[in-house]
Amino acid sequence: MRLVLMRSSLQRYVPRTRRAVRSLVQLQQAPWRWQAGLEAALALGLPVGLFTLLGQQPLGLQAALGSFTALYGASLARIDRARLLPLVAVGLLLAAALGVLCAGNLWLTGACLLVVSGLAGVLVLGYRLGPPGPMMFVLVAAVAGRLTAPVALGGVGLPGLRLWGLAALGAALSYLVIVAPLALPTVRRRSPGQGLKALFPGFKLPPDTAVLAVRMVGAVLVAVLLSRPLGAYRSYWVVLSAVAVLQSSPSRRLTIIRGLHRVVGTVLGILVFEALWLLHPAGMLAVAALMVLQGLTEVVVARNYALALLFITPMALLNATLGHPGATLPTVQGRVFDTLLGSGIALGVFWLGEALLHLRAGTAEPDRQEPEEAKGKA
Repeated sequence: MRLVLMRSSLQRYVPRTRRAVRSLVQLQQAPWRWQAGLEAALALGLPVGLFTLLGQQPLGLQAALGSFTALYGASLARIDRARLLPLVAVGLLLAAALGVLCAGNLWLTGACLLVVSGLAGVLVLGYRLGPPGPMMFVLVAAVAGRLTAPVALGGVGLPGLRLWGLAALGAALSYLVIVAPLALPTVRRRSPGQGLKALFPGFKLPPDTAVLAVRMVGAVLVAVLLSRPLGAYRSYWVVLSAVAVLQSSPSRRLTIIRGLHRVVGTVLGILVFEALWLLHPAGMLAVAALMVLQGLTEVVVARNYALALLFITPMALLNATLGHPGATLPTVQGRVFDTLLGSGIALGVFWLGEALLHLRAGTAEPDRQEPEEAKGKA
């Protein structure tokens, strides 16, 4: 009897494993997002490039925190994005402010990430804001906290008010990139828009969406508590990996696939970074590299998540190591470990949640299914 059960389990899981591995090289039925890629590249390159020309590239990299504003609403008409993005910018700047305010204490920093992940998860998912989801709000809070934390706590010790002002400038410049084409009458006529009330009719948090938010907050809590005792290089990298794996789908299959993509894409992306670092990018060459990597990430992210990580990982590492050549090796090693730890925490929280749901229901529920459109965004 036991042999029959084992054989039955293998018959179920072997095909699923094959499909998960095959997904690493398969492209989803989704468009190549060339316009979104160009806009994201310009939104990042504008603040970093301007400050680089002024001889202050580090300030440009700090201002780039606000450039994530341009990543939202890429599928909307331009006039609707012009209405939406100020709200996104306010949310990102509030996350940055909270990160700065909590930067002086490790426990407060952890509490900040919990609050931001909870609020961003509920609001972004409840209003169906779409990609890139709650993660960017958590990222901005985490990075702002690390950059302004005292050196004794592992931070950089930058002035908090200046960092927040630079992030606000980056958000304003990214908004300019999106709305500038509206100065042309042909663009305004071609995309009249529907209005935000029609696109986002109201807050709605169905059970599956609520489960996503709870899982994210649970994973952030575990990551905050365990990352330092387990020797994480950057605690917020662990947090972000966990959020990225869990934020998109309540589906068991898609969550596992996303975790696999996260690990494999990150490792391959590190190899790309190592190749780029041999070129010793600096000045405007570094700006160009960041823009190309950011743009390619947005072009391919809907088609294949691992492929997107092939570009976003070297961009993040390049950003973290510019001006700090001696940090390259520990940064690369830390990125691998933190990604593995964060993805492992995410999958652990996911399976624990599944077990609790099944125990409460008194039966093993079938895997949740997603519409085809959601699968393309996984």
